[in-house]
This record gives sequence, C-alpha cells and structure tokens, in this order.
Amino acid sequence: MLSYREIDTDFCVIGGGMAGISAAITAARLGLNTVIVQERPVFGGNASGEVRMWICGADGYTYKEAGIVEELTLENYFYNPTKNYNLWNALLYGKVKEEKRITPLLNCTVYDAETSDGKIKSVTAYQMTTQTKIKISAKYFADCSGDSITAPLCGAEFMRGREGKKEYGEPMRSHDLPDGKTMGNSVLIQARKTDKKVPFRAPEWAEKVPVEKLKSKGLNLKSSYENFWYIELGGNDDVIANAETLNERLIALCLGVWNTVKNSGEFDADFYELEFLGFLPAKRESRRLKGDYVLTANDILSGGDFYDAVAYGGWPLDDHNPDGFDGKESNYVTPVPKPYGIPYRCLYSANVDNLFFAGRNVSMTHMAMSSARVMGTCSCIGQAVGAAAHIANKYGLSPRGVLNRIEEVRQILSVLDCYIPNYSRKTGKIGKEAELTVNGKRADVLRNGKDRNFGGEDNSVKVGNGGVIRYKLDGEKRIEFIKIVFDSDIRRDTFDMDACEKTHGMRCNILDTSPLMHMPKTLVKSYRISVKLGGKEVFAVEEKENKKRNVIIPVGKTTDEVSLTVNEGYGEGESGIFTFELF
Repeated sequence: MLSYREIDTDFCVIGGGMAGISAAITAARLGLNTVIVQERPVFGGNASGEVRMWICGADGYTYKEAGIVEELTLENYFYNPTKNYNLWNALLYGKVKEEKRITPLLNCTVYDAETSDGKIKSVTAYQMTTQTKIKISAKYFADCSGDSITAPLCGAEFMRGREGKKEYGEPMRSHDLPDGKTMGNSVLIQARKTDKKVPFRAPEWAEKVPVEKLKSKGLNLKSSYENFWYIELGGNDDVIANAETLNERLIALCLGVWNTVKNSGEFDADFYELEFLGFLPAKRESRRLKGDYVLTANDILSGGDFYDAVAYGGWPLDDHNPDGFDGKESNYVTPVPKPYGIPYRCLYSANVDNLFFAGRNVSMTHMAMSSARVMGTCSCIGQAVGAAAHIANKYGLSPRGVLNRIEEVRQILSVLDCYIPNYSRKTGKIGKEAELTVNGKRADVLRNGKDRNFGGEDNSVKVGNGGVIRYKLDGEKRIEFIKIVFDSDIRRDTFDMDACEKTHGMRCNILDTSPLMHMPKTLVKSYRISVKLGGKEVFAVEEKENKKRNVIIPVGKTTDEVSLTVNEGYGEGESGIFTFELF
C-alpha cells in the first residue's frame, strides 16, 4: 500500500519554475506558510539544469528585472562564476530551502483536486521517490505549472491556441478564424569549444538534417548567443497530450542537427563537443487560464498603463511559427514599448474563488503571451502573486477581493524591489524631513523613492570605503525596518564582456573565451548599520559579504540616529547606493 500524508497550509504553489519559486519565496517572506509542489527533482523549470534556457525579460539593460531575479543572479555570480548548471540547480534549491515557512515537495505531481462552493479545498500529489500520496489543503492556491493543471482538475476556465483576428482586434493576426495552434516545444543542446578535435557519431535513429536548413536558421557556433532555440516542434499538435511523441522526434532531431554540425564540414566544428543534450522539453505555450481581464497585444503595444499593474514586461511580441523547425520562418518579431504594465486582474481565476496563477499561463491572448511568457517577466508575475496572497490572507479576501487593496500590493512589491511602470513607491515616513547626510553633505536623493536610473537621471550617491550615511532625527522615533538599495550595476556597465554574457545569468554555447563572472564593481561588499538613542547604540547589523541589491533590515527600536557605514566595495572605486529609508 502507498504511504499517505496530509499537509494543511496557508498557500499552495503548484509548479517550481521561476514563477512558482518567486511566488512561494515572496509569500513565505511575508509570513505565509507555503507549500511548493514541483514534479521535477530540481527547481527552475525552463531555467533549470534539466532544460537550460537562460532567463530573458524586458529586452535591454535599463529595465532589467530586479527583485528575486536579481537576487538570484548576484548570488550566482558570487558562487558560480563559470555559470555551471549543477551549481545553479543547487543555488535554486538552497534559495527555496532557506525559507523556514516553505515546505518543498520535489518529484511530486499533482493529479487530483477537491473543490467545494467554487473553491479548491485541496490538491493531491504523488511523490514518486517516496511512493507517497500527499494531500495539501490550503486557503489559497497558485497554478504556476505552465500547463495549467488546475484547468482539468477543478474546472478553471482557460484559453488555448490562437485567437481569430476579430476576437480581440489584434492587428498582427494573419488568420481570420481561431485555431488550436500554439508555439512548439524545444529540446535544447549545448556546445563546448575544446582544445582538441572531438569526433561524433550519431545513432542510426538520428534525423537527417540538411546543411542548408541549419544555415537558414543562422547557426553560429562562434557566438555566445547560439542556444539552438529553433529546434522546435509541436505547434500544430497537442503539446500536452502528445508530449512524449514530440519529444522522441525532438531528441532525434537534436542528434541530427549535431551530426550535421560536426560531420558536414560546413561549420568549423572539429574542436566542439556536445556538452548537453536535454531530454525534458522546454514548453512555450499550452493552456492559459482565464481571469477577470485578458491582456492583449494591443494593451502591450499601447504601453499597458493599468491602474492595477503589478508586474511588467518588455520582450518583443515574439510569435513562433507553429511549423517550428519544419517551417521556412521560425518566428515573427514585433517591437514593443519598454516597459509595459501587466494588470493584477490577469493573475486570478474568473471562476475559482481562491486560485491565483503566475507564469506563461496567465490570462492573456496567444499574441500577448508571445511577449509575457519569458521567465524574467514570469518571475515578476510570481512575486506579484506572492504579495497578493499575503494581502488576501491578511484581510480574509478572495484573490478578486484583493483588487480593493491593490495599492497595498503595489507598495509591498515596490519595497521588495519589484519595478512597476508608472508607479511611485511611497517612501519611508520616518525621517522624511530629518537631516540625511553622506560624509556630512546633504543626500536627499536617498529618499526620493527611485531605486534605479532612468532617462539620464542619477538617483544614487557614490560612497568610498569608510563613508558614512547618517540620519539625525528630530526627536525619538520608532522604526520597524530599514530599506537599502545598493547599486548592483543593473545595466552591467562595469562588466567587460559581450552583451550576451552581460544580459544572461547563465550561458548556453560555451566558448574558450567565455568569461569568469564577478560581482558588480559598484556594489557595496561590507557595511555596518548602527541605530542609536541618546548617543548609545541600541541595535547594530554588520554584513561582511553582501550579495544583495535590495536589503530589508528588521529593527523594531526607538531611535534618534541611524547610520550606514560602507566598509568596503567590490570595486576599487566608490560604491553606489540608491536608497536608505526608514519605515
């Protein structure tokens, strides 16, 4: 007989990709007991070492995602300078495990759900490693599974395939009627440049791939951008029901592609070896759950200025041909305004009262999804869902009811370093008019609510080693927490490497020139916080190896003076600080 276990929690996240772990970590840090159910042995989804797609987001450096994505990226630079996927898997695992309020369930597949009165009461999962059925009861659920497993299990409304031209009036639609076609799946491969000739012999069942086909895809082994994304199939099929059949051909196709690369004599590949061949497909599209609002390509092209925006995107409308590798054209790209807002109304179910969702399966059209599906954006959406779940739990609201508290959600996200277009964070009220100095000079820019630079602005101060930032308050005030935003060089201007290496936290094509990563030279490495009352220190924190851009320090003390001393930066020059606020 199978083992059986029951868990009762506040929040259950189904799916452990970038959206899922971002939702779970955010909710747990805000006080919710959280269970995250992941059917794989590692976290990360398409970003994991099992699939190896790098995290993309708002195209370009200026609007690079901060929050949890930047937190993970900086730790990856610190612990994993060669961008090794085994260490990346370990980093993601450790990041989830370190949250005391998270119960992680790996190798665990949700296969059943109990519903009542329009709500999910529980889901049941099977953990193959322990041969255990696990029933998880929760107040709130978040479907971050990508394939929207809650749709068949509890009847959550969903959409699938491409809308017709008339349904949402999206101008780039090339067909008049809706269809079930989607973007396809890819199995990724990685190449590595070596110092010796490496032979390759393909198995007999590898697919034959003409040289002309690969040249038409722009294959370039000498480019750090080469990640073989165009080995894609399934857009004309059912990528869920026929996943295994599609995968069989994808693996044969990958081996055929590599055989042509290595043995045709056309790609100067003698010194390259096959570093990685994935067996888990990277999915781009399947079911999209239906919310109170459906985000469209028109919304994106107009900038997405929503009153309830809680996340943002900036990747182009990147619509892949459903013919995939077999087609003459791989994808069709339309530039978009950067950044565009994503409304909260897209992140909860229209008909299941306690269901959130985050990731590529949120409420949007096929064409809108072609932009918002990328993992940097999905992580932002996940953090928004985690914050919304906290507000729902705090006030006893449904996900829909959180709309009445949407400003509180937006403020929390902003404090957590999640940028929201056209939204200004409320700054810390304590010390708002107090004297704030850097080495004795006024430094009011540190409390202007702007945590990065836009449009030529400089919202930071530069501080050398030993520099002191000090608040002198007008009387005694109680502070609950301190918010600091250090300059992590979000544009990566201090990184002497190509744009691909700057942009992506991980790499695919491994060259003999691939650089070692390092911490941003603008980032503060070592600092000390001192809280005083009447000249006597009542609270202090010292950090010797800072790895964060956004730092929240709980205090809970009455004070009349607070100081931040920069002991050392990662670079030889001055370090940058955007924000030093008291709440």
